[in-house]
Amino acid sequence: MNIEKSQRRGKLYFRYGTMGSAKTALLLTTAYNFEERKMDYVCMKPVIDDREKDSVIRSRIGIERRCCWIYPNTNMYQMLVEMFESEGRLMEWVLIDESQFLTAEQVDQLAQVVDDYGVNVMCYGLRTDFQTHLFEGSRRLFELADTIDEIKSTCTCGRKTIVNARIDRNGDVILDGEQVEIGGDDKYMAMCRRCYHNRRCEREQTGALNFED
Repeated sequence: MNIEKSQRRGKLYFRYGTMGSAKTALLLTTAYNFEERKMDYVCMKPVIDDREKDSVIRSRIGIERRCCWIYPNTNMYQMLVEMFESEGRLMEWVLIDESQFLTAEQVDQLAQVVDDYGVNVMCYGLRTDFQTHLFEGSRRLFELADTIDEIKSTCTCGRKTIVNARIDRNGDVILDGEQVEIGGDDKYMAMCRRCYHNRRCEREQTGALNFED
């Protein structure tokens, strides 16, 4: 069955926040609400987040839902159109977790699905990595999304968290390494910019000390 392009208006959403800001829980709550209202939706997640061995989206608070994997070479436009044709109808919502791991091309493909079929695509993810640099997927979402919302959370000092700091087993900030290293509270701590700056300075000062006799 061929699904014709629609004149209805969809939107591309980007909801971002630091680690621990309940992004995944919000996605799962949204999916539950859609289900209660009998609305068609699909949950997706980049396979690069390999903490789960099965295709599920799981929140830290324990709720989970089945999802479709997104691979680095997945054509999102082709994948979703084939899904629509298989189901024989357009889905109203596409919910994507960990969207910072999408490629820029995949974000472009999602935007084209929104424009051609009027489907709403809501992406949840991080803004920046542990070195405060934008992820590829996040950058493109900031450039293309119709609606951008920040999911706010609070640093231990009371300020708003901004930085996803990578830490070692002693809680010290790690300044170098690969951009992507999957982990939870054992490897990352969300901080405000001031706390991150102070911890970074402490780490740099410690590293500059000469312990040789």
